[in-house]
Amino acid sequence: MGILKQALISCVFVAGVAGASDDVYREYDPLETYEPNVAGDRKHSNTYQYWMDPKNLDWQMAGNPDENWKLNWKFMDPPFNPVVHGGHFAEDRGETLYKKLNTRGRFASCLGATKGNLKGLRASYPRYRAELKRVVGLEEAIEICAKRLGHQLENGSYDNSAVSVYIASRSNGMPIRIDVSKGPMKEAWERGRKLFHTRAGRFNLACSSCHTHQVGLHLRGTVVTTPYGDVAHYPVYRTRYQLQSLHLRFAECNLDTRTQPLRPGSGAYTDLEVFLTGLTNGYPVSVPSERD
Repeated sequence: MGILKQALISCVFVAGVAGASDDVYREYDPLETYEPNVAGDRKHSNTYQYWMDPKNLDWQMAGNPDENWKLNWKFMDPPFNPVVHGGHFAEDRGETLYKKLNTRGRFASCLGATKGNLKGLRASYPRYRAELKRVVGLEEAIEICAKRLGHQLENGSYDNSAVSVYIASRSNGMPIRIDVSKGPMKEAWERGRKLFHTRAGRFNLACSSCHTHQVGLHLRGTVVTTPYGDVAHYPVYRTRYQLQSLHLRFAECNLDTRTQPLRPGSGAYTDLEVFLTGLTNGYPVSVPSERD
């Protein structure tokens, strides 16, 4: 992680860290209402009709630079090689590490796998952990459970994300399903929704400044896509940055908008993860994935 890791350790997220005092001045984009299901995008960008079935995309549209953004390229930026890329090597590494940690089944049990079966586990995270009294994402759970077994798998590290990719691969094709209708998960969803609309940094931008209000418009060399369905392919292999967890993606966005980032696993990032995962409910897990 190098310089980025050091920056994450020392920086404070100025966009409104969870628990910050209410008397601190904040600027917000208009707080939108979102349906916690991927089909809610019909009222957001109305592109869901084009990408609702990842197995039946219109490849003619994919070849049209004016329309390919409508396919919501979340997990296979062109040119995409579904046979082998860096994400597959990460999955292999993750399998090796997972089996080493799970020799007695305790690692899987700690993560919440039923009778050691990983199928569906990724689709149920983030989740509330009663013994921790907070909501955690899968990568944070991996770090915690590995530490209990005497191993270090720091959230945001390559090996942590590799284990996450392997675990997620056991749920490929299964729809994301988290319940944000009540309790701590609903509270995290609402905090994440507010953070998504909180302006911060030198450019005074919120996540929603682009991903809600500028969908379909050019941002430098790309066209902004909807936030719906965005979580199902993480951790993703980035051809520029190797393996990237969702929280590292948040940190990259913060750096791009001149906002101080947080460490992976921070409360604010987890709240954003809950919010975006809610927007992915109903969409299938798709790993290992590749993006530019």
